[in-house]
Amino acid sequence: MLPIDSVIRLIQEQKVSLARRFALVPLGPPLLTYRSNCKAMLTADGDSVRLVVDRPYKAGEPIIIWCGPQTNSRLVLNYGFVDEDNPFDRVAIEASLNTEDPQYQEKRMVAQRNGKLAIQNFNVYVGKEKQTVAEMLPYLRLGYISNPDEMQSILSSEGDTCPVSPCTERAVLDQLVGYLESRLAGYPTTLDEDEAMLADGNLEPKKEVATRLVRLEKKMLHACLQATNEFINDLPDHTVSPCPAPYAPELK
Repeated sequence: MLPIDSVIRLIQEQKVSLARRFALVPLGPPLLTYRSNCKAMLTADGDSVRLVVDRPYKAGEPIIIWCGPQTNSRLVLNYGFVDEDNPFDRVAIEASLNTEDPQYQEKRMVAQRNGKLAIQNFNVYVGKEKQTVAEMLPYLRLGYISNPDEMQSILSSEGDTCPVSPCTERAVLDQLVGYLESRLAGYPTTLDEDEAMLADGNLEPKKEVATRLVRLEKKMLHACLQATNEFINDLPDHTVSPCPAPYAPELK
């Protein structure tokens, strides 16, 4: 490890102020509270660090500070806590066109034309789960196209609208339901079990933070599952039997 005078000299050579590299801030819980929905931040001001608050405070009241637009998984890694009201929290669903599909190249072109990739990440943001499901559906429908004439019709048109039969729509939604149920089943505990453990109050600190993190992930996935089932319930009665899909898109 470099001695402190060597570190300072290196920083000076890089023309970066000490305040931007090091700061001794004598504040921490319970004096300092972290939230993702405030605008107070620690900022470098010359050779000092300044805390700019976004609201008036009373004597003894905890100061709230923003850590930047980070997901809860990043907050855990960087600071060791989870923000229950984090508007930047999200989980990712990866969808990809089937490379074995004879029409893979054509579908890839259509996806790119509409701002999507052959392997596309869909970010599920907390509170916006239904919007994400709606955004995924055109991409998944594209993967279900098997008729070459339909594919040519899509190539010659504009937009991301695919001709969708009722049974194809049911197949797309059923695949998404199956994926979400499988992903939720992959956790060692259920959402109800997480709630019970947190309500009990006997978890050791690291276990409690981990439980809060996965509970919030599961809530987003459960909301996606609920939204998908709502789309299924809105289908007409004759869509009970989904169409087969020899080259359905893959979900991870």
